[in-house]
Amino acid sequence: MNVKQFMTDGIEAITAHDTVLNASRMMKKNNIGSVPVIDDASQVIGIITDRDIVIRAFADILPMNTKVEEIMTQPVYTIKEDAEVGCAISLMADKQVRRLPVTDDEGRLVGMITLGDLAIHQLTDGRAEIALKEISEPCTNPNCDLEVDDFPL
Repeated sequence: MNVKQFMTDGIEAITAHDTVLNASRMMKKNNIGSVPVIDDASQVIGIITDRDIVIRAFADILPMNTKVEEIMTQPVYTIKEDAEVGCAISLMADKQVRRLPVTDDEGRLVGMITLGDLAIHQLTDGRAEIALKEISEPCTNPNCDLEVDDFPL
């Protein structure tokens, strides 16, 4: 089974030059907690999460017209749409993330896969549950909050 079978496609994205206000409104409208940040070629360059807005914008009392690029998480982990779903689960567990932007062979955004997507499809081998446990554990690596697209596929 590959990532494409489990991902959500047709997702909205935002640019680095959009505002935090626009990002938060997109999250509210779509009832989501994150939005991929793309460049003009639809390449994923970051991700902005509800947590980014609270920790990096709201807590520092930044104006809502702050550009997304100032608070987004970058670089970000991504996964190819034809990767095995087990790779996505392992990457989520290893990097302690609950969502991964999905890209095509040219690196363009084509969807998003989340731990919730995997749970909805009820993987029966227990890997999703193990990933959730590992994601939820406190990180002991001092660099665990950094996200880099360096996972070998």
